[in-house]
Amino acid sequence: MNSIIIPLNAFETTGFQHAMIGKIHEQQVHGVEIRRELMKKVDQEIALIAEELKTYPLFIVYSAPIELWRENGELNTQELKVILEEAVSLGAQWVKVSLGFYQPQSPMADLQQLLEAFPALRLFVENDQTSHGGNIASLHAFFDNAYEVPVSMTFDIGNWLYVDEQPQEAIKMLRSFVGYIHIKHVIKHVIKSSGKLVTTAISNDSNEMWKDILKGFSHSIFKALEFPIDEPEQIPGFISLVQAAEQEEVQ
Repeated sequence: MNSIIIPLNAFETTGFQHAMIGKIHEQQVHGVEIRRELMKKVDQEIALIAEELKTYPLFIVYSAPIELWRENGELNTQELKVILEEAVSLGAQWVKVSLGFYQPQSPMADLQQLLEAFPALRLFVENDQTSHGGNIASLHAFFDNAYEVPVSMTFDIGNWLYVDEQPQEAIKMLRSFVGYIHIKHVIKHVIKSSGKLVTTAISNDSNEMWKDILKGFSHSIFKALEFPIDEPEQIPGFISLVQAAEQEEVQ
C-alpha cells in the first residue's frame, strides 16, 4: 500500500520528530505528517526536521492546530500565513488545519487570494473535536462554498464521536470533498479515564468502526494511522490490517 501516512503524534516525539523520520521511512510508508503542536522551539525544530526530510523520499503533510476562521467569521490570515510559510520550509505538499468558526459571510476570496501565494501547497481542513469545527453542517457549508479554492477535507474517523456526530452521515454529506482519512479507534475507557473517549490502536476486531467507514471511500485515498504506536516496527502490521479490511470489502 503506497498511500499510508504516519503522523508523528503516534509516537512520544515531543521535540524529537526529526529523529523518527528515518525509522518510519524504513517501514515502506508513503509519507509522514509533521505535527506543530509537538514543537517546543518551532524555528529550531523545523530546521532540524527539514534537513532530515531531505534525506528521504517521503510525502510530507504539515499539521498545525490552528483554526481557519476566527470567532468573528474572518479568515485567520496571520496565523495561516505563518503555517503556510513553515510548510514551505519543510518541503511539505499538504497543510492540515481545523475549520474554526466558519460563517456564511466568511470571505472565501481572502482564503483564495492567500493560497494563490503558495501554489505548491494544498490546504486540508479536518473535522476536529470542537462543536463549531467538527459538525457536519458547518463543514458541508464551507466546502460547498469553497468550490473555487484549492482545499480538501481530512476525514478524521474518531473525531465525530467527540462531537456526537454520526460518521455514516458525515460520509454521505462530505465524501466528495475528502482527500485524506485519519484512521483511529476510539473507545470509552471507564476505569482509566472516567468514561472519557480515548484513542487506541486499531486491531483485527470486526466490530471496530474504522473498518465500516473505509468502505465508504476509494482504496486509493491517502490514509494516516493516527493512534498510539509503540515502535515503528509495528507499522507494517497495522498496514496489513487496513489492507485486510479493504480486501474483505472486495470479497
